[in-house]
Amino acid sequence: MAPDASSWEGLRLYTDRLCLRTPDPADADALYNLFADSEVMHGLTKEPVSTPEEARAIIEEWIAAWRTEGLGPFIIETAATNREVVGQAGLMIFDTRGWTPSTRANAGTHGQPELGWALMRAHWGRGYATEAAAAIREWAYERLSIDQLVSLISPDNVRSQRVAQRLGATPTETVTPADSGQKTVVVWKHPPAAEPVR
Repeated sequence: MAPDASSWEGLRLYTDRLCLRTPDPADADALYNLFADSEVMHGLTKEPVSTPEEARAIIEEWIAAWRTEGLGPFIIETAATNREVVGQAGLMIFDTRGWTPSTRANAGTHGQPELGWALMRAHWGRGYATEAAAAIREWAYERLSIDQLVSLISPDNVRSQRVAQRLGATPTETVTPADSGQKTVVVWKHPPAAEPVR
């Protein structure tokens, strides 16, 4: 079942410590430091942005994904009253023929929902990525009727590998996405939502 793309605005998921919400154009300012951080972006096998306009373009891509697919990255905020933005986590569709970002319509039967996450360095080591990803995975399985999720993780991104392990995911294969400039990623397969997070 395809998600209802009309109901994404204002969507929020809550955990004990976090609020996960759909993106807004104003989020580009808060996430510029994440997108400009070379260490964070290296872990995502992407180049850092160098201008606020590039950050805005990324947020607009995320909003477009929500509009057309009914899924996309969530903004991660602390649930405290100050609601500090700490990163992003969410779902994107990948075409498994080249492991490139796509849409359900373009990928057809080769479409694979991918669960990804990235936090600002100041918030690493607090368990936020695991907490956010677990909530999104549960939502995806229950509300979107997605039956399989994967995470694409760089072989040298040890922090994300640990998050995937805590989520019960297992590495299944190494692939070279067509748009990666020959950088490889490991495909981590997630268990069904019925299996608990460790």
